[in-house]
Amino acid sequence: MSPWAMPMADDRISSLPDALLCHILSFLPTKEAVATSLLSKRWRPLWLSVSTLHFNDLSYSYLGNKETYFRFLQSVYTVMLRRDVAQPIERFSLECVSSLCDTSTVNTWVMAAIQRKVEHLSLSLSSAINLPGCILGSSTLVVLKLRGLTVNHASSIDLPSLKTLHLDGVHFLERRCLIQILSACPVLEDLLMRYLRFTNFTSDEQLKGLAKLIKADVSDIFSYIPLTGFYNVEFLRAEVAWSYICLKCYTFFNLTYMELNFIVHELHHYWDWLIKLLYQCLNLQILVIDKEINCFVRNRVNETLAYPQIVPICLLTQLKRCCIKKYEGGEGELRFARYIMQNARVLRALTICSISSSNPEEKLQMIKKLSSCPRISVTCELYFE
Repeated sequence: MSPWAMPMADDRISSLPDALLCHILSFLPTKEAVATSLLSKRWRPLWLSVSTLHFNDLSYSYLGNKETYFRFLQSVYTVMLRRDVAQPIERFSLECVSSLCDTSTVNTWVMAAIQRKVEHLSLSLSSAINLPGCILGSSTLVVLKLRGLTVNHASSIDLPSLKTLHLDGVHFLERRCLIQILSACPVLEDLLMRYLRFTNFTSDEQLKGLAKLIKADVSDIFSYIPLTGFYNVEFLRAEVAWSYICLKCYTFFNLTYMELNFIVHELHHYWDWLIKLLYQCLNLQILVIDKEINCFVRNRVNETLAYPQIVPICLLTQLKRCCIKKYEGGEGELRFARYIMQNARVLRALTICSISSSNPEEKLQMIKKLSSCPRISVTCELYFE
């Protein structure tokens, strides 16, 4: 044997069971998983049994060639239609940025995934693509993530298994479609809504209580879904608009983490409203307050009002961490921070994040005023960032 000859290594991967090989292939983009069929006869049929499919047209779109992009469309058709209907798809992800991908094409692919009892469905598409109607009647969907497409109607909605719903940049022709979709998710646990758009905002539809909801991230002023719809959550992140302020609060029995971003400048009694909200959050442990710059320095006349003498229960027994972002040293902010330190009996940390434009002298004065405030909790630490 030549001294330079290398011994043949054992092909241990090919000797693994089909189920394990398919699991490994599920972590690859579908294009690469299909390419493994060229390795040997052993690998040729495996891609047809991979339960996770991920298609992305990015590399095809940048070429700007219709013929090249049609090869992408054909490859997706091949993968979807060659699979046995009895062979389930667990996860289906589709990301298309090209205008050559139309609603009819997407409908065909998504319908094939729904027929194969897909559980996790993720679509990132342009607003020119309409939401396939078959999605809203799926009994197997557990996770649904939508980005960028348009919902032009909502009928026969029934999502009995859906636990996670993420809506990012979705365009609704009517607000009622959003309310109907949410109301048709009886076991929903995780909800994210961000950058939603509406053509027709008028609607008499009422949101049904989402009794199973655990986490809600409603970082979108334009959705105007009232906080009262999330009364059972444990985690709540929300932008606060005037419509929220005017609504009667429910009691949040399970809420332990709350992050609020105040985004409307012309609010009245905002700090008072926040204290009233704390009365409804019996078990709140972490509170984060964010705001637009100058949002809380205006309307100072209202900031001189005294807080109620009865302290919210969460301050007496639960609140451990509080953070105020974009702190500007206004009277209302200082008064609220002082109230927290004076009444939160088990508070461990109050973090103050000043705005980056504050000069060193202003920051020093903020620190002095806050440091001089008495703290009822012996374990409370004051952090200034």
